[in-house]
Amino acid sequence: MKGKLRSSQIVIAYSRNMEIRKRVFEFEEALGEKFKTPFRTAAIPDEFDPNIPRFESQSKHNHSQLKVSQNRISLATNFDGKLEEDKIKDYLLEKRKSISNLVDSENVNFIAYVLEIIYIIEEEAINPLLKKHTGAKAINDDCKDFTILYSGVFKEVFYLNIVCSKFTERELLVDSSSGNLKETKKTRQGISVKVDLNTKHYFEKNSKFDNHLYDLLEETVFEIIKEKELKDYLTGIL
Repeated sequence: MKGKLRSSQIVIAYSRNMEIRKRVFEFEEALGEKFKTPFRTAAIPDEFDPNIPRFESQSKHNHSQLKVSQNRISLATNFDGKLEEDKIKDYLLEKRKSISNLVDSENVNFIAYVLEIIYIIEEEAINPLLKKHTGAKAINDDCKDFTILYSGVFKEVFYLNIVCSKFTERELLVDSSSGNLKETKKTRQGISVKVDLNTKHYFEKNSKFDNHLYDLLEETVFEIIKEKELKDYLTGIL
């Protein structure tokens, strides 16, 4: 069964930098060709929660959102179906390289890719499919919601987290005038799979980060989503 990549998140985590807000102009200069400037800044004291973004911006086509906090940078992207799947990898690699170049001066701890794949399935076929591949006895014809989560070390370098769940949502289309996503009256159902691959395990073993992990992580996560099918995620055969 063929899935469709709906969204992605790239996270680069680093040791807390209390003065990260001072780098906003550097980020604007480096990313201004692809992202809206000036970046939005948050008037939050430096001593407050390091997880709160200190500055952020959206890409000029509104598909990606960049957030920079004192301990991480994240790039979240929604795909509208217009970008061909074989070009998504190149798109994300280009974006990752542009932000990782900026983060090189920070003390990087780990990196992560979180990719969401959706499988559109007729509503009456979802529960039998889940029951067949998970063996969960709680699933019957009137089961409204279901989520399965598992995680562990993968290839001795990564942590791999998989979340599979039912979903029902309104179909989204891109507004031609604004470029924003908007809901239609149509609904679709299916199963969502979130693949979270990160290098935390490498960091725990080595207490440092190595730049070769960027290529290794990307090669591995895209290999997973290319080769694996829905039944593989549901049964945990990875």
